[in-house]
Amino acid sequence: MGYINTSSALVDITNNTTKVQAEKSAKTTGTSELGQDAFLQLLMAQMKNQDPLNPTDSSQFMSQQAQFTQISELQKLNKSLASSNQIMQASSLIGKNVSLIDPNDAEKTILGTVSEAKINSTGASVIVNGNEYSINSILSVKEADTGS
Repeated sequence: MGYINTSSALVDITNNTTKVQAEKSAKTTGTSELGQDAFLQLLMAQMKNQDPLNPTDSSQFMSQQAQFTQISELQKLNKSLASSNQIMQASSLIGKNVSLIDPNDAEKTILGTVSEAKINSTGASVIVNGNEYSINSILSVKEADTGS
Protein backbone atom coordinates (compact mmCIF):
# COMPACT_ATOMS: atom_id res chain seq x y z
CA MET A 1 0.00 0.00 0.00
CA GLY A 2 1.38 3.42 -0.96
CA TYR A 3 1.68 6.37 1.37
CA ILE A 4 0.75 9.92 0.48
CA ASN A 5 3.05 12.73 1.53
CA THR A 6 0.36 14.98 3.00
CA SER A 7 2.58 18.04 3.44
CA SER A 8 3.59 17.87 -0.23
CA ALA A 9 -0.02 17.35 -1.32
CA LEU A 10 -1.13 20.30 0.83
CA VAL A 11 1.52 22.55 -0.73
CA ASP A 12 0.43 21.45 -4.24
CA ILE A 13 -3.23 22.16 -3.45
CA THR A 14 -2.32 25.54 -1.94
CA ASN A 15 -0.19 26.48 -4.93
CA ASN A 16 -3.00 25.54 -7.32
CA THR A 17 -5.54 27.47 -5.25
CA THR A 18 -3.42 30.62 -5.13
CA LYS A 19 -2.80 30.34 -8.88
CA VAL A 20 -6.55 30.12 -9.55
CA GLN A 21 -7.18 33.07 -7.20
CA ALA A 22 -4.58 35.17 -9.03
CA GLU A 23 -6.09 34.30 -12.41
CA LYS A 24 -9.58 35.11 -11.12
CA SER A 25 -8.32 38.44 -9.76
CA ALA A 26 -6.68 39.26 -13.10
CA LYS A 27 -9.92 38.45 -14.95
CA THR A 28 -12.06 40.62 -12.69
CA THR A 29 -9.77 43.61 -13.10
CA GLY A 30 -9.72 43.13 -16.87
CA THR A 31 -5.94 42.96 -17.01
CA SER A 32 -3.21 40.38 -16.71
CA GLU A 33 -1.32 42.53 -14.24
CA LEU A 34 -1.26 41.41 -10.63
CA GLY A 35 -2.64 44.18 -8.42
CA GLN A 36 -1.18 45.00 -5.03
CA ASP A 37 -4.21 43.60 -3.17
CA ALA A 38 -4.00 40.31 -5.09
CA PHE A 39 -0.26 40.19 -4.45
CA LEU A 40 -0.79 40.61 -0.72
CA GLN A 41 -3.52 37.93 -0.74
CA LEU A 42 -1.16 35.53 -2.47
CA LEU A 43 1.61 36.41 -0.05
CA MET A 44 -0.64 35.75 2.95
CA ALA A 45 -1.87 32.46 1.47
CA GLN A 46 1.70 31.34 0.88
CA MET A 47 2.71 32.25 4.42
CA LYS A 48 -0.32 30.49 5.98
CA ASN A 49 0.08 27.35 3.92
CA GLN A 50 3.82 26.91 3.66
CA ASP A 51 5.46 23.60 4.48
CA PRO A 52 6.44 23.75 8.19
CA LEU A 53 9.42 21.48 7.52
CA ASN A 54 10.72 23.73 4.75
CA PRO A 55 9.54 27.31 5.43
CA THR A 56 10.15 30.07 2.93
CA ASP A 57 12.67 32.69 3.94
CA SER A 58 10.92 35.91 5.02
CA SER A 59 13.57 37.99 3.28
CA GLN A 60 12.39 36.47 0.00
CA PHE A 61 8.88 37.79 0.67
CA MET A 62 10.26 41.22 1.52
CA SER A 63 12.32 41.22 -1.66
CA GLN A 64 9.23 40.39 -3.72
CA GLN A 65 7.25 43.18 -2.03
CA ALA A 66 10.07 45.67 -2.66
CA GLN A 67 10.19 44.67 -6.33
CA PHE A 68 6.42 44.99 -6.62
CA THR A 69 6.53 48.45 -5.03
CA GLN A 70 9.30 49.52 -7.42
CA ILE A 71 7.31 48.40 -10.44
CA SER A 72 4.19 50.13 -9.17
CA GLU A 73 6.06 53.41 -8.62
CA LEU A 74 7.73 53.18 -12.04
CA GLN A 75 4.30 52.73 -13.65
CA LYS A 76 3.03 55.83 -11.83
CA LEU A 77 6.11 57.79 -12.94
CA ASN A 78 5.67 56.62 -16.53
CA LYS A 79 2.02 57.73 -16.52
CA SER A 80 2.98 61.11 -15.05
CA LEU A 81 5.71 61.65 -17.65
CA ALA A 82 3.34 60.70 -20.46
CA SER A 83 0.79 63.20 -19.15
CA SER A 84 3.45 65.93 -18.91
CA ASN A 85 4.62 65.15 -22.43
CA GLN A 86 1.06 65.47 -23.75
CA ILE A 87 0.46 68.87 -22.15
CA MET A 88 3.84 70.10 -23.42
CA GLN A 89 2.91 69.00 -26.93
CA ALA A 90 -0.49 70.64 -26.68
CA SER A 91 0.87 73.88 -25.20
CA SER A 92 3.44 74.15 -28.00
CA LEU A 93 0.49 74.49 -30.39
CA ILE A 94 -0.87 77.67 -28.76
CA GLY A 95 -0.94 80.47 -31.33
CA LYS A 96 -0.45 78.07 -34.26
CA ASN A 97 -2.89 77.46 -37.10
CA VAL A 98 -4.17 73.91 -37.21
CA SER A 99 -6.41 71.80 -39.35
CA LEU A 100 -8.24 69.01 -37.62
CA ILE A 101 -10.90 66.40 -38.21
CA ASP A 102 -14.43 67.47 -37.29
CA PRO A 103 -15.51 65.04 -34.53
CA ASN A 104 -19.12 65.22 -35.80
CA ASP A 105 -18.24 64.55 -39.45
CA ALA A 106 -14.97 62.80 -40.30
CA GLU A 107 -15.27 64.06 -43.89
CA LYS A 108 -14.99 67.71 -42.78
CA THR A 109 -11.89 69.62 -41.75
CA ILE A 110 -11.85 72.47 -39.24
CA LEU A 111 -9.31 75.29 -39.58
CA GLY A 112 -8.38 77.66 -36.77
CA THR A 113 -5.81 78.97 -34.32
CA VAL A 114 -5.13 77.17 -31.04
CA SER A 115 -5.97 79.50 -28.16
CA GLU A 116 -5.57 77.14 -25.20
CA ALA A 117 -4.24 73.71 -24.21
CA LYS A 118 -5.86 71.40 -21.65
CA ILE A 119 -5.27 68.00 -20.12
CA ASN A 120 -7.97 65.76 -18.71
CA SER A 121 -8.60 62.08 -18.04
CA THR A 122 -8.82 61.28 -21.76
CA GLY A 123 -5.58 63.07 -22.66
CA ALA A 124 -4.51 66.43 -24.02
CA SER A 125 -6.82 68.71 -25.96
CA VAL A 126 -6.72 72.14 -27.58
CA ILE A 127 -9.24 74.94 -27.91
CA VAL A 128 -9.79 76.02 -31.52
CA ASN A 129 -12.52 78.51 -32.50
CA GLY A 130 -13.94 78.24 -28.97
CA ASN A 131 -14.37 74.45 -29.12
CA GLU A 132 -12.31 71.71 -27.47
CA TYR A 133 -10.67 69.03 -29.64
CA SER A 134 -8.37 66.12 -28.86
CA ILE A 135 -4.81 66.61 -30.10
CA ASN A 136 -5.27 63.25 -31.82
CA SER A 137 -7.68 64.90 -34.28
CA ILE A 138 -5.06 67.40 -35.53
CA LEU A 139 -4.06 66.83 -39.14
CA SER A 140 -1.55 69.65 -39.67
CA VAL A 141 0.08 72.58 -37.89
CA LYS A 142 1.37 75.83 -39.40
CA GLU A 143 2.84 79.00 -37.97
CA ALA A 144 0.19 81.68 -37.54
CA ASP A 145 0.12 84.41 -40.16
CA THR A 146 1.89 87.51 -38.89
CA GLY A 147 -0.04 89.83 -41.19
CA SER A 148 3.11 91.27 -42.82
